[in-house]
Amino acid sequence: MFLATLFGKIQEHEMELMRLHQHEENDKKNKGIALKASSSSIQEESDKEDLNEIEEDDDFIFFMKRFNKFLRNKGNQT
Repeated sequence: MFLATLFGKIQEHEMELMRLHQHEENDKKNKGIALKASSSSIQEESDKEDLNEIEEDDDFIFFMKRFNKFLRNKGNQT
């Protein structure tokens, strides 16, 4: 009976180790996916901000050109 109990305990231990190993693998997979998702969303936000800055710069340049043209025309009229 002693050997049967010992083998039972060993089997229980092996099964518990297998469950822990599978749980760790699932955690590793989940963490990698979460990190990728968060980094890509940050990249998209920074790309949008860069695009907005470029558009604002273009608007400012257009305004300055029109203003300079206005000043030149105003100077020619006097």
